Amino acid sequence: MSLQSETELEVLHEYISELEEKVKVLEQDLIHDSLTGLTTRAFFNQEAQIYFNALKRDFEPKRKEKFGFKNLSFLFLDIDDFKKVNDSYGHDTGDEVLKAVARVVHGAIRDTDIASRWGGEEILIALPGADIEAGLRKAEEIRGKIEGIRFDAHPTLRVTISGGVAAFEEGVGFTEMIKRADQALYEAKESGKNKVVRHASV
Repeated sequence: MSLQSETELEVLHEYISELEEKVKVLEQDLIHDSLTGLTTRAFFNQEAQIYFNALKRDFEPKRKEKFGFKNLSFLFLDIDDFKKVNDSYGHDTGDEVLKAVARVVHGAIRDTDIASRWGGEEILIALPGADIEAGLRKAEEIRGKIEGIRFDAHPTLRVTISGGVAAFEEGVGFTEMIKRADQALYEAKESGKNKVVRHASV
């Protein structure tokens, strides 16, 4: 092999390595939100739907195979008055708030749970195996921990969240479950914020 060919081969290998690295970055961006590290909305829809469909099949009378859990809860969380944080402290601080909240959420859930940045300051969590009571306890745990967050650069800044919880019911679709959690979140917001509310059907 000539020196020129060896050089060309090295350049080619470097180029391939760069492409592989770019692919990894793109795959990461498809799965995780770049700011918070939580999963993306698209990833949540894909993975949580798998849990939902498996649980739904478990309720089929003639089905012998079982997936291994009997419940599924959705927690819809939203940072209270987040616009005021951005307006009063700036968007950089707003980003720090989002990251701090995400760290609390990430630290409070299991490896099998899915937490997604749903949009803006909204976070949606799927808890496989958790009934409505377990979902409420987890949401309340997260709410309490977020209430305790402190920011060294802004000692007076306090952050709270509101939450809505809905649990699996036979005959209720995946999208409807998310909608129910969102409705409960809306009720928490309307009734004073910094609280967790269950959907009225459960």
